[in-house]
Amino acid sequence: MKHLFNSAESRERQDATVRKAIKTIFIYAVFVSMFISDVVYAETLSEVTAKIGSLNAQEKRDFFVKGAQKEGELVYYGTLLVNEFTTLGKAFNARYPFLNLKHYYAPREGILSRSLTEAKAGSYAVDAIQVDSSYGYQLLNENLVQPYQVPGRDRFYDGTYDPNGFWHSMYYLTTALIYNTSLVKPESVPQSYEALLSPAWKGKLLFDPEAGYILAAMEQAWGREKAVDYLTKLSKQELSFRRGGALTTQVVSSGEYPVGIAINGETSAAIREKGAPLGFKVLPPKIVKPEGLFLAKYSPHPHATLLFAEWVLSEEGQTFLATNLGKGIAMKGVRSKYQEFQLQPDYVVTPKLGPKLNTYIQDFAKILGVR
Repeated sequence: MKHLFNSAESRERQDATVRKAIKTIFIYAVFVSMFISDVVYAETLSEVTAKIGSLNAQEKRDFFVKGAQKEGELVYYGTLLVNEFTTLGKAFNARYPFLNLKHYYAPREGILSRSLTEAKAGSYAVDAIQVDSSYGYQLLNENLVQPYQVPGRDRFYDGTYDPNGFWHSMYYLTTALIYNTSLVKPESVPQSYEALLSPAWKGKLLFDPEAGYILAAMEQAWGREKAVDYLTKLSKQELSFRRGGALTTQVVSSGEYPVGIAINGETSAAIREKGAPLGFKVLPPKIVKPEGLFLAKYSPHPHATLLFAEWVLSEEGQTFLATNLGKGIAMKGVRSKYQEFQLQPDYVVTPKLGPKLNTYIQDFAKILGVR
């Protein structure tokens, strides 16, 4: 009997050990499944956008916030200067302090190179990409962009967003004529491109030779024949050239040349605020170059991505970009910091121009006689 009792007791201890082990394994399995669900099987941007169709504005915002709180960060690649993004980020974090913003700055070529290289390697780190829209076609061609219909798009000028939601103007740069106010009287400022053909401007005009988009805009407004004829006549004006708007602005503000053409107006206006003797005139057709916001298809933080996109493209975000950073804004009714550029655009440089841009640049330079 003693032997039988000991055997039963031993079996009971063994059963208890087995039950404890099974319980431990079950708890571990639940924990691992939760971890895998959150990390390995994280939702894609496409899956997140598919869930919001029936939500109202407040429910959608709450949904984005809840997901973004778990994600904890947003990775942004863009040509927005570091100090500018820091300023913008503080405004965004005032609304959503739980997100850590990571910003990679580079010129447009660097932004595209990094984005495309990482994608080819299967490394998807970026959430939102901001770059010159005419170069953004490369992201579209590689199927790296997730379309998203931002609310309130009817408040934006036509042409400053993609109807299918693949890109949206975050802000834009206005093409302007700039002049040195110490050398050019207000009544003498050219009011049209045709006025630049006057003998009075011979040998006094400075151009960026890579502004081929001007040919595209003139071609759309006037037709190819008239556009080429005009530029051919302009080439007889003994033009001078400097590559890049920043250098052209510097040369004009120094007085070396009285007039610069095809310059980013808002950028030059910021230099004027520092005391440079600069004035501006937007010549028709009014040309704007959007800095497009493209949402990364494989965004690792999809809720944070959508939260940022809806904020920066809202009236609050657009007003902040206009008043605090002096950016050109495509949202109707938002007051620009620089009133010279508060005009509805006639021509918008979009990703559709991208594949043909180099051809326009080459034609533009050839017609003007750039060596």
